[in-house]
Amino acid sequence: MLFKLSIKNMKKSFKDYAIYFLTLVLGVAIFYMFNSLDSQEAMLQVSNSTRDIIKIMISMLGYVSVFVAVVLGLLIVYANNFLINRRKKEFGIYMTLGMG
Repeated sequence: MLFKLSIKNMKKSFKDYAIYFLTLVLGVAIFYMFNSLDSQEAMLQVSNSTRDIIKIMISMLGYVSVFVAVVLGLLIVYANNFLINRRKKEFGIYMTLGMG
């Protein structure tokens, strides 16, 4: 009976887990893409007039990277809270049945 209940709840919450997983993957991909901008040598291959501007932008990316990391950290915390709140009733049933 407990196994059937677990399987049923897992199937029911598959969509929530898919959204959670895709949110985390998208967040990590954005963070990686943003942090890989400063190592792109192709940006420095442009004309001499824009090379200085690009060097200044690359030096500023370190500070902006901290901001992006904080925003993504908040996104991860929000996604975790969202998932826990969606499954609060399910966890209550598990605790009542002695599974938790």
